[in-house]
Amino acid sequence: MIKAIFYSKFDTQEGPKVVHQVPDGAIVPSATAPSQPLFLTFSDISFFVIPRQELCGNLIQVCTNGYRILGYPICMKSLRYDRNEFIFNFCVVLAEEEDFSTYKSVVQKLADLMHGLEEQNGFLSRDHSKSGEGKVYSLFHCVSTQTQDANWDIPDELNTLNIKLFPIYPAPPPVKAWHVPLFTVRYQTFMDENWDLTMQRIVPHINGVNSVRIISILADTDFSLTCRAIRHLLYYGCLFLLDIFSFSAIYAPTAQFSSTIATDEEMQQETASPAPGTATDDDTATTTDIHPTEPQLVDGVGIVELYASLKQGQSIKQWYLQHSRQLAHIDIRRFITFGVIKGFIYRVHKYAVATGNPAPPMKSSHYHHHSSPALHPPSGPSSRGPGTGTNSPYATSAGDDPAPIAQHDGGPSHHSTSVYSGSRPATIVTLEGEEEEDDIDDKTLSKYLDGMHCFDQICTELEISERELTARLKRFPGEVLILHR
Repeated sequence: MIKAIFYSKFDTQEGPKVVHQVPDGAIVPSATAPSQPLFLTFSDISFFVIPRQELCGNLIQVCTNGYRILGYPICMKSLRYDRNEFIFNFCVVLAEEEDFSTYKSVVQKLADLMHGLEEQNGFLSRDHSKSGEGKVYSLFHCVSTQTQDANWDIPDELNTLNIKLFPIYPAPPPVKAWHVPLFTVRYQTFMDENWDLTMQRIVPHINGVNSVRIISILADTDFSLTCRAIRHLLYYGCLFLLDIFSFSAIYAPTAQFSSTIATDEEMQQETASPAPGTATDDDTATTTDIHPTEPQLVDGVGIVELYASLKQGQSIKQWYLQHSRQLAHIDIRRFITFGVIKGFIYRVHKYAVATGNPAPPMKSSHYHHHSSPALHPPSGPSSRGPGTGTNSPYATSAGDDPAPIAQHDGGPSHHSTSVYSGSRPATIVTLEGEEEEDDIDDKTLSKYLDGMHCFDQICTELEISERELTARLKRFPGEVLILHR
């Protein structure tokens, strides 16, 4: 917010001086405001406000006494001026810690306008009105009080000054193919038929479920243009980027957990709303046919306990099986997404690292010609889990089984590690006894085994499910470590 604004010029008799100031008495003492405390001492900054000719025509800022002074000094040369030059500066005073990026254009635009007015009719040099009077002072008063939310016309009949502050947002993060955009606003309220065609085509497919790659496919748009359009929406705060949701994913609380959901009762009530369609509301059904039951909402304590039970090494499916009764009327996807958006839980990604060491020996070296572990994974509720969900054309069904992982001994830690053996051949034996070569060769796969590419990225770019990726890593010729972080 603008604390003060003042107009200064170089007087051939007095040197640098303040001609007008708003509020009165903020920069230099004023007879009309004797009790007004000065924001700063003008003599300390006069060299920067009215600098040498070499510095004129540039944005200048100086900090003093907890304030930041922004100015754009102008030096005009003409025979009509004393000493053949006229130097002036319009400065705004802000709090030193305040973001001043939005005010740079205001200061420069004001200086450029006054430069033009001075060239036309000597608007400034011919102004001999007293401090607190005249058109220049009126202009200052408008700038200091109305810049935040108004456009206005001054200074004369032939010239108009329209200034309005618009916030400058930080650059949006890069958009990747495996990111899942979710609207934080109702896009129907601001959609326009004049929008870019790519934007119009992708918006209906942004639902918090589809990844960027899938949105590009469904909308039949160029992938790079799709990313640019989504970054544009990110820039204005219309979107939030999520990870691909799957029941095999792992989530854990963040450091903000205790200061957010654990103590905020309104947030607890917001996330406890029942999922649509969980309760029966068919009035035409008789009690002999259907017995409707009201959904039992989980209280605030239960909500906190559910979120707190998320932890490293535990998939969403395992977590759900342990708390299925409490989660009966809760939309799991919305429940997890809410925590990610609010920042009190985070996704634990999996990364693969090829150590370069020989693969450890398999527990069993006997293979049957009519079957393979890839076709017959271990059964049981603890070993079964989904692939990447229904988010992609290469996703598997909810009953897909991830390949078993040999966990290292030891207690839980922030970074857990698994080892995949690579002693199996790079062929798959089908039930018919035919051998099929892998679609993904070792050279292609090895580019992702540096610990810098998460499973979401690998699955998206190679167009395979997580189950297929896990099985393929077991056939990689070498030791592969799986990191969770």
